[in-house]
Amino acid sequence: MKLALQVLDGHHKGQIITLRENYVFSSGYFGDPEMSTVHAEIYLDSNFLWKIRSLDGNKLRAGSSEGVSLSLINGLIFHMGQTGFKVIEKPKTSSPSWEDSLVEFLEADSWEPILTEFFFYLYPVRLTFLSGPQTDEFYTLSYGPRTIGFNSLDLNIKDPTQPGQIAKFFQVGETAYIETLCGDKILINGKPFTQHPIESGDQVTFGANLVELSILK
Repeated sequence: MKLALQVLDGHHKGQIITLRENYVFSSGYFGDPEMSTVHAEIYLDSNFLWKIRSLDGNKLRAGSSEGVSLSLINGLIFHMGQTGFKVIEKPKTSSPSWEDSLVEFLEADSWEPILTEFFFYLYPVRLTFLSGPQTDEFYTLSYGPRTIGFNSLDLNIKDPTQPGQIAKFFQVGETAYIETLCGDKILINGKPFTQHPIESGDQVTFGANLVELSILK
């Protein structure tokens, strides 16, 4: 089986990267401010298996774990900075659509425990920081579910006064939702909530942080 990487986020979302020796991932190419200038590289180990290793002490994240090296196994999803990648079987002809990639993911036996959760948003959700330590930064969510929190391995909040789990973003049908994971420490449009259907212009407040939500259509 010939493998490749599919980019899940950012300007290059949907791009297929062919696995090749010494391919280097850089922030300049992917436009990810949390990825290092030279973040990681692909290589073949002594058993001729594809792997990725971090450079200069950077981290690779897969699920709730992080490390400096990963084996590139079909179906694996991992992150560098805020950019996600998925290991797929290399397409024989043209690049697959995201629907085809989702079907492939759902059919991968090794991912059965999370089959019911993984999805692509019908319309991406953007989080734009209007105040707080990350003012003028933004996250764009193209798949989910995603969680946000201080020192999170997913969507990282750089405010140490905030809890490790602040909120979860998910989708029901065609509607994107936000769910509180920290009670009334987070407000939407100035009010406490449990789950809230996201509309463009919604404003989320937690501590000194003000975040505007947008649906990208």
